[in-house]
Amino acid sequence: MKTLSIFGFTGSIGTQALDIVRDNKECFELDVLVCNQDIDKANEVAKEFRPKHIFFSNPEAKEKFKEKNNFDTELFDSLEQLTAYLEENHSDLYLSAISSFECLELTMVAARSGKSLLLANKESLVVLGDVITNEAKRSNTDIIPIDSEHFSLFCSLRKMDNEDINKVFITASGGPFIGQSIEQVKNKPVTEALKHPNWDMGSKITIDSATLVNKCFELIEAKLLFDLKPGSLGVLIHPESKIHSLVELNDGSVEAQLSIPSMLIPLSYGLLGHHSEKTRNTFSLDMFGDNISLNLLKFPEDRYQLIKIAIDVMKNKQNRGLVFATINDFAVRRYLNEEISFGEIYNLIFTNYEKIPKREISSLDEIRANRLEMLDYLNKQYVLAHWSNN
Repeated sequence: MKTLSIFGFTGSIGTQALDIVRDNKECFELDVLVCNQDIDKANEVAKEFRPKHIFFSNPEAKEKFKEKNNFDTELFDSLEQLTAYLEENHSDLYLSAISSFECLELTMVAARSGKSLLLANKESLVVLGDVITNEAKRSNTDIIPIDSEHFSLFCSLRKMDNEDINKVFITASGGPFIGQSIEQVKNKPVTEALKHPNWDMGSKITIDSATLVNKCFELIEAKLLFDLKPGSLGVLIHPESKIHSLVELNDGSVEAQLSIPSMLIPLSYGLLGHHSEKTRNTFSLDMFGDNISLNLLKFPEDRYQLIKIAIDVMKNKQNRGLVFATINDFAVRRYLNEEISFGEIYNLIFTNYEKIPKREISSLDEIRANRLEMLDYLNKQYVLAHWSNN
């Protein structure tokens, strides 16, 4: 039996992981479950799985949970208390699935554990990738990427020599505005941007998919996870979302990883340690019976500045990943609150990426301080722009 801790257990990825645990209860013991404030979901999970510990990053949610339950489950009072516990009590498996910049400490602890880290948090690698991957190497921690693009590369590249690789492509569905220019989409409302053509995700990642910023984050992740050269990485638009990555070798041949899109495929492998038959039976791609159409399109030229920013992050490091992610996070939140237009997300990124100072950062405290500085700057810029327009 393996001990498992899940950071972000009430979200989409955490919920799917618990579905796998439910089908294999004899294989897992849940140690630490972390969420923000979803008390109803936490109640359901606690009753069914009886984890040893739960942590709510929202203190009010913790108190409300205590009022409703008298389980044996222990509740941590602070992130510091939780981190100290994890430093001394390693789980066999960690799933890091908290979105954005929350609880980066937990991913760092998992990276230092010497166990297995199932990584589904983009921002952790984008803003602190070298530190996390170096900690994992020093501690012999296995990192298994839990998203279709990087998991497909994980499967392909482990049997290849990087010197034999000419180009690596990850694919993007194109989102709800596929084939449309920035000019055509600049005034698209939030309701349309949230209508992803292929699947249902959280609002932040859905907007990142619509802008294609998420693919630039994934390029940065791929470079860090697989020690690839920035110039060898690219993005192709693939509306059907069946091809997840392509690897072009030096002889011109191309290997592609295909499957029905589902997070359960990498999650099953990461949790169970093998490609499960149940997953194959559920998500098998019938190459003949499904009448499959596979289309590949170039990344749109009017968004290519995003790729250039990703390449700059990969080549020059420092706090560049934090700058990119913070501006995007700020812009997406403003857009979701209907305070700016869709096109202004691009304007904010393209205008401010070069303006914000670049510096070395090496700790979580420095990341938080630098991020607060950037948000203060961006808020002031937004107020000035809003005032001048009125």
